[in-house]
Amino acid sequence: MNVNSYLNCLITFPSVKYTYKFIIFRMREVQASAFASLFFYARLAVGSAMMNVIFEPSSIRQLEMMSNRSVIVWTNHSHGGNMSLCAFSSVTEVADVTEQPLQFELAEHESHSKYKSNFTIAGKFLGYSSVYLRTCAQDASGLEIVQNRMFVSVINMDNSVMDHFFIVSLAIVIFTIHINFGCALDLAVVRNSLKKPIGITIGIFSQFVFMPLMSFVAARLLFPEQPALQLGLFFTGCSPGGTTSNLWTLVLDGNLDLSVTMTAVSTFASFLTIPFWVFSLGHVIFAEAEIGVPYKRMAFTTTYLFAPLLIGIFIQCKFPKVAKILAKTLKPLAGFLLVYAIIASYPKLYLLKFVNLRLLVACISNPLLGFIFGALVSTLFKQTEKDIIAISIETGIQNMPISVLLLKTVFERPESDISEVVPLSIFVATQVPLGLLLVILKICKPNQATTKEENEIVYMVEDNSELKKKPTMIN
Repeated sequence: MNVNSYLNCLITFPSVKYTYKFIIFRMREVQASAFASLFFYARLAVGSAMMNVIFEPSSIRQLEMMSNRSVIVWTNHSHGGNMSLCAFSSVTEVADVTEQPLQFELAEHESHSKYKSNFTIAGKFLGYSSVYLRTCAQDASGLEIVQNRMFVSVINMDNSVMDHFFIVSLAIVIFTIHINFGCALDLAVVRNSLKKPIGITIGIFSQFVFMPLMSFVAARLLFPEQPALQLGLFFTGCSPGGTTSNLWTLVLDGNLDLSVTMTAVSTFASFLTIPFWVFSLGHVIFAEAEIGVPYKRMAFTTTYLFAPLLIGIFIQCKFPKVAKILAKTLKPLAGFLLVYAIIASYPKLYLLKFVNLRLLVACISNPLLGFIFGALVSTLFKQTEKDIIAISIETGIQNMPISVLLLKTVFERPESDISEVVPLSIFVATQVPLGLLLVILKICKPNQATTKEENEIVYMVEDNSELKKKPTMIN
């Protein structure tokens, strides 16, 4: 008896016969289901480019935290059958969507699509996310059916009043300080420093060529998926020097004349250099973040920073007595500005959530690389020790209030809120290496300051003359 005859005999028994038929039926059912699923996924993979999925609205900007927004999805496909589709958020900590499968309904009277569905998106925390469609599997096995996504940004409206007050008051204080800056600027010291422009040239190159390029590269490497932090780091690298650079140059016994002149020149030069870098390299970040290039706002802000300097110089030339009075308020105003900026940042402590290892690396490396580059280039060109200190400090320290003002006035929320974390963090981190350097110098040369003061006293007694007037420290 062959095998076929044996099987025919077996299936003549009723129980075996029914079992055999059941097995064959289930195999066919599973096979049909597998082919159906394979066909569905193949149809999605091949035809996804023709599915014409449209989100309405196409993007949601400035969705408030703890608020909801309804979104309509239009498509030419019904997406029926056993395969259901769901909307997903790329960053659920920022925005989340309803988990129910989308129910597409026929809408024959609509011209651009035949079927529509809807879902709800909820803002959770400050930042960015994107919404996309895929099959409803919660794990990685879900298949994304379209390439286009809906951009979402979430903002915090709780501190909007305080935020506007901070911007206006910061702008007023900076405007006043720059007028006093022009009044206190010793034009004779500037002219003397410009007679030997090698130090100023090195400083300007380091500050407005190396720092923007380095900051741009660091921003792209450290924050590839966070354009707001990229903008914060890049704008900080493009900013001029300010109060802190003059202060540390004085404390570390650098060339204060050169530091004052570099601060003055860089502040005037920033009127041209900041727009140049923002509209060139910055355009790359704007395009990635889907932000329009802020030509008008940037022009207004840079003019706002430039105009009071000219007003101060005009007052110094035409009304010298008034200029002397205004110059005396320069240091107190600068100190008030720094303290005020720190205190005004208290309501934004929630932004500390953005502080992570990459931000700490950026905050430490940005000023440190500036110090090192300024010192190396000035050493290469055989500058004096005092000039090296001044150039190095002026390169590594950026004007934090100007960076914050630029970011807050040029960009909308949430970009302005997130990006200001960077200059504030860099300002704090900048003081660490300089503080350590000061401690090292005090340990290595404990009697240097005392000896210097004694020599000045002897000089005043023996020569019966006044010491050379020190230049005013620019704030």
